[in-house]
Amino acid sequence: MPEDVTSKLRDSALYRIAKDVGFNARVEPLWYTYRRLESGMGFFEKHRERRRLRRIVEGVNAGLRAAGAAVSAWDDRPGACVCNLRVAKIGLLRELKTYVEERSGADAPTRWPHVFALRDRPCLLVPLEFPRPLTADPGGREEPFPAASSMNARRELGEINERLRIDETFALKKMVDYLDATERDISIYESRFGTSEGFWPKFCYVLIKKIVDVSAEKGLPAILV
Repeated sequence: MPEDVTSKLRDSALYRIAKDVGFNARVEPLWYTYRRLESGMGFFEKHRERRRLRRIVEGVNAGLRAAGAAVSAWDDRPGACVCNLRVAKIGLLRELKTYVEERSGADAPTRWPHVFALRDRPCLLVPLEFPRPLTADPGGREEPFPAASSMNARRELGEINERLRIDETFALKKMVDYLDATERDISIYESRFGTSEGFWPKFCYVLIKKIVDVSAEKGLPAILV
């Protein structure tokens, strides 16, 4: 693949190549990044990526049908990226889930399965209602990854907030649509707020709530890596 395309792919949550680069989430049509970069791909790259995306869609839709949930054209809606949050800190979702579980009991993953399905490796939020998280399988050498419901995750986050009162105890009330917090930014945050109890889990809660809200409201999937 040409170097200029490869560098752009690294900057996309769906195609990101670099590992252990922190939190990166986008709300956008599933095919948006592919279509934007398609002209710079070779024949085999285009074929491979189309097949990869189709496998993801087919796997999610098969899971939706098996769960008795409605299947719509969630994967092929028009538009562009409407929200992109990047934070150069590794393990934010792990910290959030640990924080919630320690304060809500060992059964927290069972009570809030869609929130706990999210992870610091690739995962997907689908803007449809379905009872349990599904599995998306891109095939090839990539491992299958979880696909949670944006609507269910939104409801679960509300229940978590009712229990832990994050909105009441965290000064940051609103997250912007686009954020790129670099390693230098993280160092500044650490020096100012790092000693505050639960700062990073609460910050991650705000990130996830923003992504989930935008996905549910816009009817677009969210991709996290």
